[in-house]
Amino acid sequence: MKHSLFRALPLWSFDDSLADLSSPMIWITGPRQVGKTFLARQLDASYFNWDTPEVRRAYLQDPYFFRTEKKLVVFDEIQKRRDWKKILKGYYDSPSRRENFIITGSGRMDQYKKAGESLQGRYDLFHLWPLTLDEISHKKQQQIPASPRNWQNWTPTSDSISDESLIKLGGFPKPFLNGSEKKLRRWQDQYLDRLVREDIRDYSTVHRLDQLDLLARLLPERVGSPISYLSLAEDIEASTVGIKTWIRLFETLYLGFLIRPYHRKIHRAIKKEPKWYFYQWTFVQESAARFENFIAVQLATACQAWSEQGYGRWELFYLRDQDRREVDFLICHDLRPIALVEAKLSLQSWPTSLMYYCRKLSIPGFLVYAGDDKSPVSRKENLGWILPSCRFLSGLILKI
Repeated sequence: MKHSLFRALPLWSFDDSLADLSSPMIWITGPRQVGKTFLARQLDASYFNWDTPEVRRAYLQDPYFFRTEKKLVVFDEIQKRRDWKKILKGYYDSPSRRENFIITGSGRMDQYKKAGESLQGRYDLFHLWPLTLDEISHKKQQQIPASPRNWQNWTPTSDSISDESLIKLGGFPKPFLNGSEKKLRRWQDQYLDRLVREDIRDYSTVHRLDQLDLLARLLPERVGSPISYLSLAEDIEASTVGIKTWIRLFETLYLGFLIRPYHRKIHRAIKKEPKWYFYQWTFVQESAARFENFIAVQLATACQAWSEQGYGRWELFYLRDQDRREVDFLICHDLRPIALVEAKLSLQSWPTSLMYYCRKLSIPGFLVYAGDDKSPVSRKENLGWILPSCRFLSGLILKI
């Protein structure tokens, strides 16, 4: 399999911050092996990986070892140093500073407990997510949706590429480009093992790594359903408090993310239990749940992109009430409902729950199913569309 990859996210964020040199420090964070180092190496910058002994020795000999003719400096994995925020604060506040910095890492760098100094107000934070259909197809977006009316008038494009390989191989560049499901399975085992045995040790003092490993391998079976902390606690023989703490830790290290229920103005809405989704949806073996996870990542990426581009606060929720009406995803702009999305593995009729909430919230809905660009597309009265995921996702994020 041959694909030309261009990691457009979050390069678009540099238009206003890096290009104008108005932001002296930019952080790029995201999952391990998602392409942050590759992205950073495409820039005309001096690159230093703080996870290597050479860079650590250079720092001990000269704290300003990075100074060269280049004015842009990339620090990769500096957050693994205990005093990394103090180091960056010193560089930023130095009267002799002439460099701009890009900081990359595979943890939520603004949450690291080992940090001793605050960097609040000194950086712009951007995220690199797994591959999107836009990135592998180079499709451009017409306009960032900003209101229900824009979504209501949206028409699927007739030109799109298949997302089958993306669903099958996941959105991490290495296994996707390898194009082999055998290599993918080996990569996944190594990825989980390294995250549990190495990354968590760098971040936390958790001692029950066997329980953490078991939790990571049980979560794929829970994708698509509200998390039952009690059930997981019983399976792992841990406390519910411990399960919640460990899931937050997995969030911090970008193994996955939580989508919470939306309950504003929703009568008898479920308010507490979030749903868990993996950044690498291929961890999920069951086909329908994997497809839902794939759509979750694509939509969450879009919400993050629109927020970082300055279009307001975009968030992803799900809907569920005590009458068992449920819709997989609700896109909100500044907490205002914008669009509903239901993910199905195959073409189906319009769900009653989707119809109910489209009418109740007066917003469009989209029944998105796994298909190709030749699969049927239909309009559901004035409520929304039934269409294959490749048609729905094409042009979702990237601007013209």
